Amino acid sequence: MAEKKLLLWDIDGTLVCTGKAGEAALGLALERCFGIKGSISQVDFRGRTDRRIGAMLLDFHRIDKTAENMHEFMECYLTLLAQELPQREGKVHIGILDILEKCRINEDYISALLTGNLERGARLKLDHFSVWHYFEFGAFADDSADRNELGPVALQRSVEKTGLSIPPERVYVIGDTPHDIACARVIGAKVIAVATGGYTYEELAAEKPDALFVDFKDPEAFFEVLERL
Repeated sequence: MAEKKLLLWDIDGTLVCTGKAGEAALGLALERCFGIKGSISQVDFRGRTDRRIGAMLLDFHRIDKTAENMHEFMECYLTLLAQELPQREGKVHIGILDILEKCRINEDYISALLTGNLERGARLKLDHFSVWHYFEFGAFADDSADRNELGPVALQRSVEKTGLSIPPERVYVIGDTPHDIACARVIGAKVIAVATGGYTYEELAAEKPDALFVDFKDPEAFFEVLERL
């Protein structure tokens, strides 16, 4: 049997596009909780955790980042996210279903999540697209507002859930932003970047990931890279 490889997947921009359901829910939550109307475009939320985005928005609008305000904002966001997802033209990105299914039936691969979403938000999104069941465990914004702290959490969960301590050279972070690349470097993992989210191919190339795809329309090419790295 080959040695197992751990694949740690980002969600938004990598696995799925929600049709901006998350952004809409955050904007509506600002209005409902604090009476602030408008978009959330004033902050660069790409690749940030939900908790960090929440703090950035409260800072921008000069709202105290008390534990109570943050909790109310995040709870309201999750409620509204559940309402927004069915109203949006979202999709699973090309090739993802084929890749996840192959990983599911191949015991050499373990698929898990390393995402800036709160766990409830992650499940709402992935259940909406019927892909939540592909992931054995995950590290989420509930664990830390700092994405760079999520990699060690994911590795510890791997030990807890599978009983395996998989070394960094067989861990792969798959994401669409420089933040995914940075958090992979913290744990010494390899990085497979994909330009299906908010950053261009050229912007991602500048961060020097171990592999870079325009998209995953050719799943076999993905697995070839996975075996080569």
